[in-house]
Amino acid sequence: MISVVVPVRGEPPEALASFSRFDAPPDSELLVADGTQGSRGLCLARAAARARGDILFFVHADSRPPENALELIRRAVANGAAAGAFSLAYEPSDARLRWIAWWANRRARVLRLPFGDQGIFCRRDAYERAGGFRDLPICDDLDFVRRLRRVGRFVIRPEKTVTSSRRYRERGALRQVLRVWKVLAGYFLGVDPARLASWYDR
Repeated sequence: MISVVVPVRGEPPEALASFSRFDAPPDSELLVADGTQGSRGLCLARAAARARGDILFFVHADSRPPENALELIRRAVANGAAAGAFSLAYEPSDARLRWIAWWANRRARVLRLPFGDQGIFCRRDAYERAGGFRDLPICDDLDFVRRLRRVGRFVIRPEKTVTSSRRYRERGALRQVLRVWKVLAGYFLGVDPARLASWYDR
């Protein structure tokens, strides 16, 4: 079974409509990680603890995985992957957002550092060996992936998860990119996670 875990925080009910196809026992189950009850990292960890699947798939509520995502994940695991992620596209998109997605995909392929909006999957044993998600308000996905890629083969699938470009459109593409870079730099320099979250939310 594949357990699909979707963190939500204030999203309208219709935001989860595209995930209903994943709630199909005994092959898959859908778990909603309620972000009103602690940090996103903590809520993901709680949902993973409840999950029954031997494969876990974490994906954001404003992202839409490939139609055959679960089959692609099963195939990757059967071929020896301990974990992995999909590539990224934005919707609605334009030249700037296609450029941003291209760089995000290059980072994911070269550095094996995908983000949660791409959809991250792993075997249950790999999740546990990596230590799972930690109680972080931001960069929980980056923190998890850095540990996860050490426990086995990590693959980046070419198929794309389509993610909302709302933040880039509302905040301005360049400003949002610079905001993300600032948060990432702060994370690698050891800045307090609460402060990183305040930088991102400004």
